Parts: sequence; structure tokens; C-alpha cells
Amino acid sequence: MPHVSLYGKIVVIALAAIVFTPHARGQSAEEFFKGKPMSLIVGYNPGGSYDVYSRLAAQLLPKYLPGNPTIAVKHMPGVGSVKAANYLFGQASKDGLTIGMIGQQLALTQALRDPAVAYDMRRFGWLGRFTPIIEVSLTWQTSPTKSIADAMTRDTVMAATSAGATTEMMPSLMNKLAGTRFKIVKGYPGTTGTLLAMERGETEGAHATLENLLFGRPAWLRDKTVNVLVQYAQRRHPQFAAVPAMVEFGKTSSDKQVLNLFGSTAEVGRALMTPPDIPADRLAVLRRAVAAMLADPAFRAEMDKRNLEFGPMSGDDLQKLIEQTLDVPPDIVTRSIELSRS
Repeated sequence: MPHVSLYGKIVVIALAAIVFTPHARGQSAEEFFKGKPMSLIVGYNPGGSYDVYSRLAAQLLPKYLPGNPTIAVKHMPGVGSVKAANYLFGQASKDGLTIGMIGQQLALTQALRDPAVAYDMRRFGWLGRFTPIIEVSLTWQTSPTKSIADAMTRDTVMAATSAGATTEMMPSLMNKLAGTRFKIVKGYPGTTGTLLAMERGETEGAHATLENLLFGRPAWLRDKTVNVLVQYAQRRHPQFAAVPAMVEFGKTSSDKQVLNLFGSTAEVGRALMTPPDIPADRLAVLRRAVAAMLADPAFRAEMDKRNLEFGPMSGDDLQKLIEQTLDVPPDIVTRSIELSRS
């Protein structure tokens, strides 16, 4: 029998331990989550729809994760959630215990080369989407502007939040590519602030989401208190089939590609993601858990009970959507930047 050194025996034993370890890699990933606290970083203040969907995830997602870990919601508002995205990209733990919900417009913000961006949306681990969220421009019942055609023939004063926000950027883009004559007044606090300005008569119109109207203010739709002029999306919402989507106003191929890029924000909607570079097996566990939650009829019933819009998308499909959104020809990116800043 050949002589085996002590070092050789140690190597043999170590290799045997690896080969015959009773739990596979996938099992160890599942075991990892048991009994550990998790954090869900939200890029906005409490009270809005990002907060609502995040708290729903924190409450219900643990049921679908191995070991039922607790999830604590932590708000990190700033720069339209760019602050939270930068944190999740560069500073948050990459062990699978930190997840996030950031602004649906951040792929567009990245494509427009905003100097505040220190993230790459393609490298986040996308887990799944609760629903797309379509933003709209609308006017109060007393405004002579009842349709987008009216907005092309008369000046219409619209409330917005700040320069560079979608509340300002989207109607401004419509002015340049569709020929509307929106007069944008900035400085209102959030979408709620723009709606209050419209109600008080400070402006004729405001910026909102269809969810704001369908579930937050259904009486406005029922009583025709507001006029929805345009949907900032790639396609019309089925419940607003008579209201045009922004992409329909492209006169040239270049116009259509620009409008399609801006309209892509609606498709991301309210979605969960992770920092980049977390272990692949843990990402798979998280994706399976989110998929199971979204597919559960009891979860859908909970969404209906809370009057929340529901249009799920898998993590894999969401990852592809983000990559497609950022796969834009350089000339279209350049023109989009010029239009967004001029």
C-alpha cells in the first residue's frame, strides 16, 4: 500500500466532505434565509403607492420565503429615488437580505445620462412586478381643455413638481413632439400637490397616475370631474381605451423611438429588485418566492380588498424589459437628452 502523507490525508478528507455534504447548493440558499431579518429599501416617502406596495410585500412575502424571515421597510427618499438606487447599487449588502423598490423611471433617467446616476439598472436582480403604473395629464372640469386636441389649440396651465421629474418632463415632451401648448408651473410637492393645485384652481390641470384615479379618486371619473388627456405609456390602459398613449403622436421613426423610450417607464411600474451580484442561488430563491406570491389567489384577493391595481410580471421578464429599454441607438439617446433638457 503506497505511503500517504499527513497532508495528503487532510486533502482527501476535505474533498470527501465537499463531495458528500448532505445539502445541495440550492438547499443551502434556502436555509440561508431562515431566521434572518431582511430590509426593503423604498426610494420615496411614506404615503404614496411605492410605500403601499412595499408594505404589502413586507407583510406577505415572508410567507413564501423559506423560514419566514421578517422584512422591515426603510424609506430612503431623494432625487426621485436615485438616492436609494445608488445606495442599493453600491453600498447595500449583497447577501440577499436587502431588497428594494425604486422609481419606475430610473431606466429612463440612466438612459438620459443624468449626472446623479451611479447605478446600472441592468445589473440589479429584478424579482417581479406587482403592476405597471401609467402616468397621465388631466384637467379639471372647469377647464376649456377637455382633450389632447384642445391642448394643441390653447395654452393650458399644468402643475408639476420639479424640473427633470416626469411631472414636468412628460408634458414638456408632448409640447415638442405632439404640438401641445402646456404651460408648466413647477414647485408643487409630489403628485398629490399637483392635484391639490388643480382642485384649488391654481392651475387647470395636473399630473397623476391612473391608479390615483381608479382607486384613490373614483368619484372624479364617475362624475366626470376631470378630463384625462394623454397616457404616458407605450399602450392604452384597457379602462381608458379612448385616451391616446404618448407613443401615438410620433410623426417620424425617430419621434416614435423617443416616445417609446419615455413611455417605457410605465411598464416597470411597482417592482421588487435586489442589489447587483448577490449569489445566483439566493436570487433564484427570492424570485421563486415573489412568483409564488403573485400567483397565489389569496394574494390577488388581498390586492382586490385593498383596491390595488394588479398586473404582474416575472423577474426574468422584467430583467429583459430593463435591458430592452436601455438598448437604444445612440442617436435616439442623444435626441432624447436634447429634448429632455432644452
